[in-house]
Amino acid sequence: MLRIIEGHAEILVPEHSLTRKSETFYNPAMEYQRDITMSALRVWQKMAGHALSICDPLAGTGVRSIRIALEVPGIEEITINDANPRAFALIKKNIKMNKPEKGIGVEITNKKANMLFLEKPKEFDYIDIDPFGSPANFVFNAGYALKPRAILACTATDTGALCGSFPSTCFTRYGIKAVKTDFFKEAGIRVLITAIMLELARHDMSFKPLYTHSNHYFRVIGAVRRSRSMLSAQFKQIKFLAYCQACLYRGDAITSGCPNCGSKMGIIGPLWTGNIKETEFCKKMLEDLLAKNCRKTKELRTCLLEIDGPGYYDLPRVFRVLKKAPRKIEDVMKTLKEKGYEASRTHLSDTAIKTDAPYAEVLLAAGG
Repeated sequence: MLRIIEGHAEILVPEHSLTRKSETFYNPAMEYQRDITMSALRVWQKMAGHALSICDPLAGTGVRSIRIALEVPGIEEITINDANPRAFALIKKNIKMNKPEKGIGVEITNKKANMLFLEKPKEFDYIDIDPFGSPANFVFNAGYALKPRAILACTATDTGALCGSFPSTCFTRYGIKAVKTDFFKEAGIRVLITAIMLELARHDMSFKPLYTHSNHYFRVIGAVRRSRSMLSAQFKQIKFLAYCQACLYRGDAITSGCPNCGSKMGIIGPLWTGNIKETEFCKKMLEDLLAKNCRKTKELRTCLLEIDGPGYYDLPRVFRVLKKAPRKIEDVMKTLKEKGYEASRTHLSDTAIKTDAPYAEVLLAAGG
C-alpha cells in the first residue's frame, strides 16, 4: 500500500490502483477535479444555509468523501459506498486514519449504487456519480435519492462516445445522436448535460448546469429542483443542431445539404443549447479558491469571461478549411469585436474561440 496526501486527506492506495482492473481505483490526475468539487460544495453549502447530506456511491478509496469531511464546513452526514468488498475494507481504513470532525455522521456501505439510491429516498443534498466509464446507468435512480433542492455531479470517461467518435455507442448509452465536430469537447459536455436532464425529468426534476470542465473526462456539476415550471423552461432550450464536417458550418436549421458548401449535414441532438455554467456561482468558486490560496484558477477565470451559446470554433481547423496561414487568436477576436460581435476564449479548449458572429463573419475574421 502507498500513502498518498491529497488536499487535507492522507489515504492508503494500492500500488496498482490506476488500471481499470483495479478493485480500488484511485487516479491522481483527478485531483484537480476533486479540488473543484470541494470549492463547489463550500459555495453550495453557504448558499443552502443548512448542513448537507452527502452521498459518494462509487467511492473507490474514499478520497473524495474524506476530503469533503475535512475541507467543507457544514456537513451533517456522508454515505460512502462501494460495491467492491476490497474497496469497502479500504474505505474503512482510510476513514479511521483521517478522523472526520465530530458531529459528522459517516456511514460506509457495501452495495450496488443503484440499490443504495432506492434505499435512501429524498435523503441527499449532494450526490457525486463518478464511475469508470459512463454515468448513464445511475442518474435515474439517483433522482429517487436526491432532495427536492439538491446538487448533482456527474463524471464520464467515455469521451469518445459523448463527442461523436462512436455515434452508435452514444445513442445506445445516452439516447442522443452525435457526430464529430470541431467543438467536440463542448458537444460531449452538452450531450452529458442533456442525458442528465432527460433522466431527471422523469422525476419532474430540472437540472441547471453550474460548472463544467473536461480533461480526459467530461464533468458537470448542476443544481436540481423538483419544479415542473423550471422543467418546462429547460426543455425549450433542448434542440437539434446541424453541422457540416467539411467546412465547419453549424446552425439550428435542419437541412440535408450545407448552405455554405453543399456537403451532407450531420445532425446532433436532442441537445442542450443553454448555458453550461452559472456565472455568479463560478465567481463565488473563484473567490473561494483564492481565499484558499489555490493557484489552479486559470480555467475558472477563462470560464467567467466566456460568452454563452452552443459551440466554439477551433481556429486551427478553421485555418485549414480556409487554406490560410494561422492568425493569433487575439487578432481574430479583435477583428470580430471591431465589427460589433462578442468574442471570447473558452475554458474547454486553448485553441478555440466562442462568438455570436455568423459563420461567414468568423471565416472573414480568421482569413484576415
